[in-house]
Amino acid sequence: MEQSQESERQRSGQHGPPIETQEVTRYERVKNKCMPGVKITLLISLIFYIAAFAIGIWGINKCPAEENVPFFLIVLGGIGVISKTASIIRDKLLEIHPKAQFGESALYTVELVFILLGSFWVFKIYPPNYDQPLSHNYCNKTVYIIAFSYLVALYSVILFTIIGFACFLGCMFFVASTSRQVDEESQTEPMRS
Repeated sequence: MEQSQESERQRSGQHGPPIETQEVTRYERVKNKCMPGVKITLLISLIFYIAAFAIGIWGINKCPAEENVPFFLIVLGGIGVISKTASIIRDKLLEIHPKAQFGESALYTVELVFILLGSFWVFKIYPPNYDQPLSHNYCNKTVYIIAFSYLVALYSVILFTIIGFACFLGCMFFVASTSRQVDEESQTEPMRS
């Protein structure tokens, strides 16, 4: 069978592997080049989530202004560790359990819900009192700063992504309208011989 496909390719003038194999190979090459950077990024975020989990556990009962802030860090850290670990082993996990992608989607949905709840809890008490533990507005500085910094960084990344996408779309529309104007001008000019 393979010999007949090879001889058919030679008769039709094709050289090398079939087109499907070339595309898969190109995909695999790009994937292999990107994987070290992706793994480093996942490792850094995994370290952050472990730290958030630990600080959340340490901070229980240290934020009477909003007792849910340490709880937010615990849940954020736990879900973050699970989701990043699942991202690292996704390919092998999907080979074993093809329906695991639904669990991963559910995990990201829960993470989104807790980010929204955490935003409410953290920004509701801004700025807390860091100095007087007996105050009703007191929150441990480490606990609050970690939660606040995470949310501000997350919303900043989202904002810059939206701005970058809007600039990209603006450039695409500008180039499209400019090229359309050039095409219209070239069609309305009389041809000179």
